[in-house]
This record gives sequence, C-alpha cells and structure tokens, in this order.
Amino acid sequence: MGSLMTGRQLYPSPAPPPPAYRIPPGELALFGVSLLLGRRRSFVRDAAVVMGANARFERRIEGIEHVPSDGTFIVVMNHYSRRGLRPYHCAMVVNDAVARRRGERNAFIRWAFTSEYLGRRIGPIPIPLSFIRWVFRRVALVYGFAIVARRQELVMGRAAALRDLARSARHAPVGLTPEGVESSGRLVEPPAGNGLLLATLAHGGIPLIPVGICEDGSTLHVRFGPAFDLAVPHGIPRDEQDRQARERVMLSIGRLLPREYRGAYEKLLDDGA
Repeated sequence: MGSLMTGRQLYPSPAPPPPAYRIPPGELALFGVSLLLGRRRSFVRDAAVVMGANARFERRIEGIEHVPSDGTFIVVMNHYSRRGLRPYHCAMVVNDAVARRRGERNAFIRWAFTSEYLGRRIGPIPIPLSFIRWVFRRVALVYGFAIVARRQELVMGRAAALRDLARSARHAPVGLTPEGVESSGRLVEPPAGNGLLLATLAHGGIPLIPVGICEDGSTLHVRFGPAFDLAVPHGIPRDEQDRQARERVMLSIGRLLPREYRGAYEKLLDDGA
C-alpha cells in the first residue's frame, strides 16, 4: 500500500477495490435469450469465455493434479460470495480449471444448487420469491444442473433431486457447496441433512474432491485437495451420521483455506482434526 502526503501528514493510500468479475455484455444477452427460450448452453464453454474476459485478474490454481484425468467424482466447494465474485463465478473458475486438466469434452460438472434465495432486493425493492424460483429453474434447464429444495420439509422434492443426482454421479462429475447459503467467506456449518445427501451420492466409492476458494488481496486462490471416500459408520443415529459426514467434508475444505477463513471449523482444525 502506498501513501499520500497532505500538508505535514502522511496518509495511507486507499486500498484498491477487489476485482469485479463481469460477464461480457454480448454473452449476457445471449444467456438471457437462452433463459427465456429454455435453450441449452454449455457451461464449460461459458466458463471459458467468462474467465477469458476476466483474465486481467490474477488467479492461482493449486492441486489440480488431484482431479482424475477421467472418471467421475464429486466436487465439494465452500460457498464463497461477495459483490463482484459470486458462487457462479467460483463454479466457473473450477470448471475452467477442470477443463484444462481433462479437456473440454470431459469437463462438464453437473452443479447442484438451492431452489431459492430469501430476502433478495434490488435497492429497496424486494425480489419476488416466485421470480427467483423461476430463474433458478431456467438456469438448471439451460445448463443441465440440478436443484435441491432448500427447505427440508419439501421431502419429496429433495428425494427426487437426490435420486437424480445419484444417477448422474455414477457417470459424470457433480458439484455442490455443502454450506448452501451465502457467507462472508468464513466457513459455516451446512444445513442438517446435507451430510447424508453427500454420503448417498458417494455410495459405491465415488471420490469427493474438496475445493477451497479464498482471496489474498487481489489474487483469487482455488485449491483442490486430495480425493477421499465418504463412508458413514453404521449403528449410530441418522442425525449423528449426518453430523459426522458434514464435519468430515467441511474439515477437508477447511484444510485448504487460511485460518481466517475457517470460521465454524477453526478450533477443530487448530486442534488437529
């Protein structure tokens, strides 16, 4: 950080604003048309275009060798979000890195995301929840993604989404953010039920690959960790199985992040978990 001299006083220069990732206007217009018409698009291609348009921002990709050159796996990524760098940008960074590792034809990750965001506004005007749900359904249609009902009481919808994802995971990579909610970057505990959801997807030995996303100044760090199996112990209550699965997944992500990003898992990781 530089400094400014004003009279006899020395003031630090203001920190530059964080990078704001943008979608090229032409691509955004074409995406809007696809959204309205329900026309399929390639997320792998769109990710490459958006990353290319934002190439001036420094990104450091580490551990990409943990991604297998072929076969299926499950990406578990922290839900990093701020203005100018949203979770869909992070998914694009990850998918673009995977494409460089595996080739464009073998790089599609079927991302799963929540069915709704609550309390959204444009300035003082609230965005109707029905509109948000419509947009999310269209995004899933356009890219071939999956939607998981946010509310656990929507049992049938969550079960159907789980069966659909489980079928996909046997043949091609899928990706999730277990926390499922926006965060300031510090890890939070995933909602109850997400541990068993991941354990079900990983049934049969499909490996999980953790991804930790954080920023150091203006540099975006994307760290892929070693693959691991997620098997839950038998003979204990389901809620304890779920808790253990969630904890194991989030610890695997937390090990890839600096201490200040570890949030709810900081103490466990400090204690050597």
